[in-house]
Amino acid sequence: MKNKILLKGLDLSYSKEAKDFKKRMLGRAGPIHLKNINIHLYEGEVLGLLSDTETLYYIKEVLSGTLTPTAGKVKTHGGILSLDVMDHINNPFSLDSFIEELLVEYKSGKELGKTIELLHNKPVIRNNLSKKLKELSRKQLAHILLEISGLIDVEIIIYTNFHEHLEDVDKFRSIVNMHEQNGRGVLLLETSLEPIEKMANYFTWVSYGQIRFEGSVEKGVEIYNKYLRDKSMVKNIEQESLFDLEWKRHVYEDASYSENFKRLGKQQVSVLDNINIRKIIITLVLVFIMVLSALVIFMNISFIGESPTFTEEQQNLNEDVTSERLSYAFVDRDGLEMDGTMLPQYTLLEVTAADEENYTVKYRDSEKTVTRDEVLYFNPASLYTEEDFMTLLEYTSPVIQNNYLFYSNYLNGEREFLEQNITFDVLDENHGSVAGIPITYHFSGDTVFSMEFEGAENNTITEDLNLSGEVTIFRVNEGFMIYDSVQNNWNYLRR
Repeated sequence: MKNKILLKGLDLSYSKEAKDFKKRMLGRAGPIHLKNINIHLYEGEVLGLLSDTETLYYIKEVLSGTLTPTAGKVKTHGGILSLDVMDHINNPFSLDSFIEELLVEYKSGKELGKTIELLHNKPVIRNNLSKKLKELSRKQLAHILLEISGLIDVEIIIYTNFHEHLEDVDKFRSIVNMHEQNGRGVLLLETSLEPIEKMANYFTWVSYGQIRFEGSVEKGVEIYNKYLRDKSMVKNIEQESLFDLEWKRHVYEDASYSENFKRLGKQQVSVLDNINIRKIIITLVLVFIMVLSALVIFMNISFIGESPTFTEEQQNLNEDVTSERLSYAFVDRDGLEMDGTMLPQYTLLEVTAADEENYTVKYRDSEKTVTRDEVLYFNPASLYTEEDFMTLLEYTSPVIQNNYLFYSNYLNGEREFLEQNITFDVLDENHGSVAGIPITYHFSGDTVFSMEFEGAENNTITEDLNLSGEVTIFRVNEGFMIYDSVQNNWNYLRR
């Protein structure tokens, strides 16, 4: 490894604009995702960065230049190739078009044609050239992106969570080793420690949006495993709220937009000191537009165009539901009996057929026809209400607000690993209730696929977000959150 720095991130911080109007008027930021992150990727280095999915997303976007940090700056020496399977799962273009469009950014002329020919000879690419990317499995996408990365000559390569989508890890390791030997910088953004242990020669651990460790892989693995062991010893809510308290607080300390630890009173700071004049002007313009719009409506000025009737829309909806597609259903709060077994709420079922009144659901080898109101229909491709994860987190219990990073870390992981590190009060083939803490994990075979937990006490989410139904499914940037207003509980699924 040489001393030339290919990628440098200096004091990177990122926070979204607060959704609350009053906070925006006072110039206060929303949820803090990154705080004072420093990253140095050297020539010929494989840097493994461990964090949760959401934090990795913001790190990837900031480093690749598609997201501007709130503070700090990124410096690069050479080109960047950033690859993430999740960026392409809804891509409507064919694989053939995607490959050509991607390669044009890095190659031209005869070299471009030769590279395309080499890729077309790869079985995983040749057999899927005419398919749309959204029709491919995540495993196929991972292998295709891996093959492409091996033929692009670029100084910096960022792989985001590739390990969880790949079965042939040796292929991944060989391509990473090739980049390392050619003096390129490789950044592995992972939620799992395993690929970092196997491939990285330097380790960074980011927790609560802050760097918690930076150094050798061996030392980092030792510290992280100790953290997990200490975390697994938490037995009740009181211990849970105190565990890692310093890091939870530190993300807000020394920040001008922090409210949690602010000590200045009204006598010390005038409201006018915090007012963002530019935002006031924008607000006044928006108010003017709204008044003008109301005036137009009052004067009965309208633009009339043909639009489908409610009946036509309902017919289209029914046609969509009866079409063949991959969809699921959850057992609702009343449970569902199949083959003499009562399945608990949020047990995952596969929907194999549907009509206007019923679903045919499958659990393992058993099928059953149920009415539509007996289960909660769930289609990952549907356009559910999009909401920021951190916004919804405010409507969860304090246990989750303070410790979601730890408990959600087990999602999509192996059930065996979860059972080795967490103590359960109740544990069966479908779910496990954590001892002393109101969290329930739901299993699909050997995989931990979702996490159920309580909502905040005296929850106001129904009024704040104008929810109309008893159950609402939200799409968040790293999966889905399902809220049951009757029981005031959540079910969280990570993609």
